[in-house]
Amino acid sequence: MSNERKIVIYTCWAHSLFHCFEVTFPALAIPLTLALGMDLTAVLALGFPMYLLFGLCSLPWGIAADRFGNRRILVLALFGSACGALWTALTDSPVAIAASLAVTGAFISASHPAGMGFITGGVKNRGSALGINAVAGSVGLVAAPFLAGLLNWLSGWRAVYAVLGLAALLGGIALAMARIDETPLPGRDRSELPPAKNRNAALRRLLLFFWIVTLGGLAYRINIVSLPAYLEYHAPFLSNFLRSIHLPDHPATATFAAAALTSLVYVAGIFGQLTGGRMADRHELRKIYLLFNIVSIPFVLGMAMFQEQPLFLAACLYVFFALGIQPIENSLIGLFTPPAWRSTGFGIAAVLIFGVGSAAVYLVGALKDSWGFPSVYWAAGGLMGLIVLHILLLIRWTRGTSFRNL
Repeated sequence: MSNERKIVIYTCWAHSLFHCFEVTFPALAIPLTLALGMDLTAVLALGFPMYLLFGLCSLPWGIAADRFGNRRILVLALFGSACGALWTALTDSPVAIAASLAVTGAFISASHPAGMGFITGGVKNRGSALGINAVAGSVGLVAAPFLAGLLNWLSGWRAVYAVLGLAALLGGIALAMARIDETPLPGRDRSELPPAKNRNAALRRLLLFFWIVTLGGLAYRINIVSLPAYLEYHAPFLSNFLRSIHLPDHPATATFAAAALTSLVYVAGIFGQLTGGRMADRHELRKIYLLFNIVSIPFVLGMAMFQEQPLFLAACLYVFFALGIQPIENSLIGLFTPPAWRSTGFGIAAVLIFGVGSAAVYLVGALKDSWGFPSVYWAAGGLMGLIVLHILLLIRWTRGTSFRNL
């Protein structure tokens, strides 16, 4: 097996598990309300430490990956997240659940800076490889809600975290035994972006770009946290169908149906990521970054306005473009950061995307309680409009420079 293929496979495994952990908790939120005797807003808040550490721990992991190597950090990420998931499976108190989820978040957060740094330095077709890596994350997004709903239906929520813990443990063992060369490819050991006219201009465009990344992370997290419960409440057509064919009226039927719909929505995201990855290798990055963000706006607003099947269709189209942005944005991060600090650059991005984005846990609850669940997606639409305005400003501030993958 080639060195590049090994890099892609193991980074994809870690990235897929990251997103499994990310969406399993909201997929199980309603069953946890029954198990813990808490309301939905309080249960969602238990995931706040995990989502916060998804981001905050990414920067130190990125610095460590630049210093000690991406492979070693990914091994630690897999072993540590396995411990956290198995702890979750064995506990039953709200405090212990929040703490164990936080351990998982702290370790698996390394998968982004170490994995992206691994790919951008060691794989020739960077945009396509980042697209494949993004697809692996979406496989986690697709599989986790469905499997969580199914395992919860069959054995309860604890079985879900036991399976995730074993998957992380096996991945860690396999990567620890793998032989991978981390030497950067020729040309990847120097900056690929022409220098700005002066230091202030360079700092200004860098800060603006990472501000856009921050806003995008908040929009992303709003949908991740909301989607399973939103579909369960506002698109019950599948659960109604299952009951109509005389399946047992189990309390978990509605959760399973919403989890299955959530998984199908993220299947659309996989095609978006493959499309975005291919376009990132062929087109000017800023222009397609702008395009994908603009086109996503009517569909996220449609999620606020529609119910049942139209809501499901709008969700599929929104996620196609929202996740298709990822390989484009990751290519831009690779261009904006120097090679010696590339994993650190992805760590900074993850802090902004997942750390600041963790505020969505409380934002979603506040919007839902004050103005109803659809207000969450009206807010997301406004946020996407703000992102578009900032990208236009970035294009203006970087005019005369071409942003392309080599």
